[in-house]
Amino acid sequence: MSKEKMNGSNIENVTASEENTLFDETTVKRVKKRKSLPIKILCYTAVFTAFSAIANIYTLFVGAGGAFALSLTYIPDFFAGALLGPLPGLITGLAGDLLGCWIAPKGDLNPIILVASGLMGLIPGIVFRLFDKCRIKKSYFIAGVISVILVYGVCTTLNTIGLYLFYFKGIGRTLEAVFILRMPKQTIIWAVNAVIIMLMLYPMKKIINI
Repeated sequence: MSKEKMNGSNIENVTASEENTLFDETTVKRVKKRKSLPIKILCYTAVFTAFSAIANIYTLFVGAGGAFALSLTYIPDFFAGALLGPLPGLITGLAGDLLGCWIAPKGDLNPIILVASGLMGLIPGIVFRLFDKCRIKKSYFIAGVISVILVYGVCTTLNTIGLYLFYFKGIGRTLEAVFILRMPKQTIIWAVNAVIIMLMLYPMKKIINI
């Protein structure tokens, strides 16, 4: 065999060896990333839950039966769902509300409001997962807009129904009257939360890159 052929064969063997090494290193990195991902999600879920509990603790209820709630609980619940997924979002909303009620109780635990709190994280989680593989331009921004609108419609409605059944029905108020009382004020609170969320959407995505 000529020297040229031998050198060519050696080069091919070295190249193949290098490719195999790179492939092995990439595979190892992917495996490590998959193993560390659940731990990262768990840690971030705990952090968002803590912020959600703090927001619940410092929620200010004004009016009979807490008809007007000044709260920023939308924000940690939303980002838990949008950035981590539906399940972490649901857990953050539920656990944050439960911890807030336990640490600083403001009345009896309302199961309907508890469900609404869980949905504050679950809804963005589902919407962002649906948009995750979408190739529409600015799909991340669109997912954020749709999420905050759905959260407002679903969760504010459930909260109002929960307050009506637990506090207002017994004193003779109608559900329509409670909606008229709450919705204009809660719309303002939702708008404040929505603006903060949309301003933080891309920075938070860069910080928590799951």
